[in-house]
Amino acid sequence: MISISVAGWTIWCLGVFVLGISAGSFLQVAAVRLPFEKSLLWPGSHCMNCLRPIAWHDNIPILGWLMLRGRCRNCRASYSVRYLLVELFAGLGFLGMFVMEVVLDVRGVGWWATYAFYLNSGLVPGEAWLIWSAEAVLFSLLLAASLCDLEHQEIPLPICLSGCLMGLAFSTLCPWPYPAEGLAGVARVVGNSPEELRFPASLQPWPMLWPLPAWMPPGAWWTGLLSGLAGALAGNLICRAIRAVYGLGRGRESLGLGDGDLLLMAGAFLGWQPIVCSFFVSLAPGIIMGLGFVLLRGTQSLPFGPSLAVGVLVTWFGWPWMSPRISWLFMEPWVLLMLGSAGLGGLLALSFLLRIVSPHDRPERIAPPGE
Repeated sequence: MISISVAGWTIWCLGVFVLGISAGSFLQVAAVRLPFEKSLLWPGSHCMNCLRPIAWHDNIPILGWLMLRGRCRNCRASYSVRYLLVELFAGLGFLGMFVMEVVLDVRGVGWWATYAFYLNSGLVPGEAWLIWSAEAVLFSLLLAASLCDLEHQEIPLPICLSGCLMGLAFSTLCPWPYPAEGLAGVARVVGNSPEELRFPASLQPWPMLWPLPAWMPPGAWWTGLLSGLAGALAGNLICRAIRAVYGLGRGRESLGLGDGDLLLMAGAFLGWQPIVCSFFVSLAPGIIMGLGFVLLRGTQSLPFGPSLAVGVLVTWFGWPWMSPRISWLFMEPWVLLMLGSAGLGGLLALSFLLRIVSPHDRPERIAPPGE
């Protein structure tokens, strides 16, 4: 006989997976239409070949594609397998975040220490659902932006602006150290020196400042809002600073404005410290993707949005392991300022060197008439 807890957890896992594949189906509509400034609501889903509407039962995520084997029911035109893969990826992403956040509590929030009775009965507390909802929304926005960047090398501004507003809303609803102030034995800051500080896990892993000034008490809604605004500002500025410095030295663009908008959106959810780290974490997948683009497509033009999205997610869930090693950096403003200045100075020197070693290709000469 199946226990109540097993049945409850099975229902929750299936539910978040179904929600994920449904979100994946909608995100593909957004990725196709938003770059061309088309409405998400009208017209309804239709075949791009015969323009006939797709019936609701043919539009069921995953099952619709499998039943028709990726073809239109009317004209038999084929659909890209990308639709199936994105829906599956979104479903697994929602499920994976639910397992990591609630079931395994990898960030150490303390769900099981406080709600053991409910969780053992297959019940999930509302605080956990709220945090997971913020993660699912951020994941969906990052996925939509990545799809647009991969397809069009452009991240639509509506995705980032609407995501920024949603991030600020979640930051206001879940100000640091929410939900730690309501959990047993975890609502405390451990350590005195920057190297020893350990903060309770929250939607925003760290407070905006430490120690917090008297007018920014822990748990106040304006504390969360200001932290989200600081994260949005930091995410946008770091990309724009690198774009400006590299462009000054190299004489050509590097990062697009959409990359800065993507980090602006993510920073509104997570605060400024994780966003600064996520940019540097994203360099590793960026290098791997860049090599793949060169080998498979023979092009050096790389959409950096997907790499930034990976960097944000890795930093978010890896923060419990990363933060003890870098806390000294963010607690000493002068160190952060010196490293930032040195990094921008080195980037400027490198970009000037690249400009000398590998100058721009000269534009082709246009032959005059009759030549």
